[in-house]
Amino acid sequence: MGHHHLGQRGRLRQRPDGRGLGRPAAHRLRRPPAEVTGVARVFTAASARRPTRGPLRAVALAAVLAAGLTACGQDGPSGPDRGRVLGAEERSVSLAVGERFTIAVRDNSSVGDRWSVAAPQPDAAVAALVAEKLDLPAESKTSDGVGGTRFYTFEAKGRGTTAVTLLNCFRSYCNLPAPSEENRNMVVRNTYPVTVR
Repeated sequence: MGHHHLGQRGRLRQRPDGRGLGRPAAHRLRRPPAEVTGVARVFTAASARRPTRGPLRAVALAAVLAAGLTACGQDGPSGPDRGRVLGAEERSVSLAVGERFTIAVRDNSSVGDRWSVAAPQPDAAVAALVAEKLDLPAESKTSDGVGGTRFYTFEAKGRGTTAVTLLNCFRSYCNLPAPSEENRNMVVRNTYPVTVR
């Protein structure tokens, strides 16, 4: 049958070794459609440009953790950790050993404010003063007479009760030998009972 053929289009070719007949070359070397080739090229190019997300995510996560640890290990921009800041109407505080609380008061020395922790001093074995800081607004650098906020921060050292007394000896009136009634009314004395559990 190797010498017979079935027309020009259906011609069967004999293998060179004479062992059998093979398919026509047109059937053996069929090319993929042009659109399939184009999709494959686009996919290959996109894969080559695509970044490796795994290593990048790992680097980003490490940077975030490092920033968080740095923030935890440093004091804030306005000073040490202040813990719970008492509001203007709060006059007592209860907290656990190791926790902190802060008393904040308006302070403008240009008009006569003179704040201090007054006697009797709090029991340092229960609550100890660890920081005092005056925060001034930005305009205080260019304008005179601008007041700020003074922060007194205490840390609970041991279980028990004590009290913190803040005194504003306004214009030193509290030091006068015989202050007038008006002068005495300008002096502020606030007492804050403290319970450490």
